Amino acid sequence: MDIQLFRTFLLVAKLSNITQAAEQLNFTQPTVTAQIRTLEEHFGVSLFERIGKKLYITAAGRELTIHTEKLLTVYHDINTEMQRFASSAKPIRLGASTTAASYILSPILLDFQNSCIAASVIVDICTNLPMTMKGLLDNTFDIAIVHDKINNSQIIQFDLSKEKLVCVAKRDLFVTQNNCHDINQYPFINFHPGCVYRTKYETVVKAADIHSVIEYSDAEAVKRAVLDGLGASVLPYVLVESFLADGTLVELTSTPQLTFTISVAFHKNKVITPAIRSLLLLFAEHATIQSTLFEYLAANS
Repeated sequence: MDIQLFRTFLLVAKLSNITQAAEQLNFTQPTVTAQIRTLEEHFGVSLFERIGKKLYITAAGRELTIHTEKLLTVYHDINTEMQRFASSAKPIRLGASTTAASYILSPILLDFQNSCIAASVIVDICTNLPMTMKGLLDNTFDIAIVHDKINNSQIIQFDLSKEKLVCVAKRDLFVTQNNCHDINQYPFINFHPGCVYRTKYETVVKAADIHSVIEYSDAEAVKRAVLDGLGASVLPYVLVESFLADGTLVELTSTPQLTFTISVAFHKNKVITPAIRSLLLLFAEHATIQSTLFEYLAANS
């Protein structure tokens, strides 16, 4: 029997509220209800009774609570002891875009390195969301850093930060275009279709108005093309901050402010080893917006 059934039952018993339990577990309310029903059918008893809008635990439920707490303690001890036999050299595989790998991961990985956790991290560059999802689903990646919402019930994700997108051009090109801030007047360095940056941009600018001269799948390649004066583009602010500061690039301000969300994602059935847990906790600590990652890790400890 799935140990998660007992975790769910215990949380519902403590909260006396299925909706709150579902929120903490990052499940839907029907999923929590179905898990409670599975336990009730297995044992042939009612664990809760609903009177009006309130949920009350039954005598059988109270008895199961006692044994569930013991079961989860033993399960945690078993998991901890088995981890001692796992290879300490097994690396954590992390999928990320070049933006995340170059500008967002470094402080987190530095803290991970300084924590003296006996595990290394291998970062694989992902050029699009389908590639990232495939890596999570086939267990190529333990964790991934993504820029878009993943619509797959097998993958859970937690928001970490909001980042700006800016329209930029090389200053020499900007001067040649008579200091024009309308990006549609420039040759446009675009991303491949499906890239979150392109999708965000096309929500405020009609695709027909974009004069793409070249397309790349990688943000660093787009940045290099912009720096070489091939055209203008929309890029994460973190990639071009230093070039805007020293005047090499100019922000084109005719386009509305755009943002995208950075989040961490992993398979919902992923075994969270101590090393992975430590890394996820660091992601939660570095989050700049409200994240439920701490709560998730606490509920699944």
